[in-house]
Amino acid sequence: MRKLSALILPLLWATSGLAWSDPVPVKQVSDKLVIEFQPGTPGRVSYLKTAKTTFETPNAKIGTLQDGWRCGNSSDIIWNEKAYKLFSRKLATSLHAVLEKAHYPTPIAIDTIFDAPTEKERPKAMPELQIGALLKDVSANLCLKEHGGIGGVYMKVFWQVYSPEVKKVVFEALTEGSFQTAASEDIPVERIFLLAYEQAAKNLLAEQGFYNAVTRPSAPAPAPPPPPAVAPKPAAPERLTLKRVKPAAEPLTKRVTLLRSSVPTVIAATGTGSGFFISSDGYLLTNRHVVGTDKVVKIKLPTGRELIGEVLRSDEARDVALIKTEPAGMPALSIREDEPNIGEEVYVIGSPLGDTFNTSLTRGILSGYRVLDKQRLLQSDVSILPGNSGGPLLDTGGRVIGITVLHLAEARTMTGMNFFIPIGDALTILGVDLR
Repeated sequence: MRKLSALILPLLWATSGLAWSDPVPVKQVSDKLVIEFQPGTPGRVSYLKTAKTTFETPNAKIGTLQDGWRCGNSSDIIWNEKAYKLFSRKLATSLHAVLEKAHYPTPIAIDTIFDAPTEKERPKAMPELQIGALLKDVSANLCLKEHGGIGGVYMKVFWQVYSPEVKKVVFEALTEGSFQTAASEDIPVERIFLLAYEQAAKNLLAEQGFYNAVTRPSAPAPAPPPPPAVAPKPAAPERLTLKRVKPAAEPLTKRVTLLRSSVPTVIAATGTGSGFFISSDGYLLTNRHVVGTDKVVKIKLPTGRELIGEVLRSDEARDVALIKTEPAGMPALSIREDEPNIGEEVYVIGSPLGDTFNTSLTRGILSGYRVLDKQRLLQSDVSILPGNSGGPLLDTGGRVIGITVLHLAEARTMTGMNFFIPIGDALTILGVDLR
């Protein structure tokens, strides 16, 4: 592991074998015209309350780092959660400086010698606004020098402004920022990242909605409607009858390639998971936490072909979902009608850590039947990772007996702490019958 700077300490490097003399420029973003706060205008203090990041993979490649003579050595820059936590320590200070430069009210610390004024004597002010920043994208191409680096950084930031008096977000915007050093400059690497972030913050101040939020008090929250006398029960889903797939005579070990082709990667707005076809006409099962609230998801087959899938039904409590896509010519999996016995050998197929490792196969035994959060689950020591969620748990005949749903993260060094939804329970709650 090599150090990019004291700020970006945890970034990991993997040699790529490229050789460049200068960093490749990143996407450049133009400054918008900042709406400056006019002195004497009533306004409320605003400050950065929280900062987060989101990436599709736990360790995302965000660009290229070069060093050595004429920047001839090249490595990948890998962004992870620890790196962002170190970087985010300076985000509040940077946003504070951007707001101050445009004359916006910001929090100040006052040293008081005399007694503070009473609540009656103190002038009334509008409540403070809380700003949240979500870093949605970042790319960087840099060359390390003796005292810093040259190159550029690009960022995309989603902002939300929260008003405490109405307890809701009153403004949100997506802005971009970039910074590219001149060839003669030698700027600390952490400063290059912060300057790109500061441009995104300046572009936030170019939004009329942000200025309005600072200068106008939020409307009072409306009174909540009275609760209904009796909460209506959700209507049971209409029964859906599908053709049952007959079990094969050969064991799973003789049909691994065919079975793997039945398990695509499910790609939703919040991340990726696994799924499996239960009929030849395009119906497949997965977890509800894989699809989230999306109505449409992407289904990536092991062949690389991508299909559009519609989320027809889901149940958050049981964490199951039914998706319909076009018939893809992929085989469907057979569903076991009876429940397996403890001690039986079982297999999992799925896409742990994303589509890169799609159709990975692992083996274990059925360890027991458990009840967690009032839900009945199968327990097994078969290995699973994030991304396996929604994939099938199979018996030695290649028949589905469960859906991957949970791994106890606090027990990573222990075996047998993986859990699966019984396939019969999943079909019942989704209103699916097999004939």
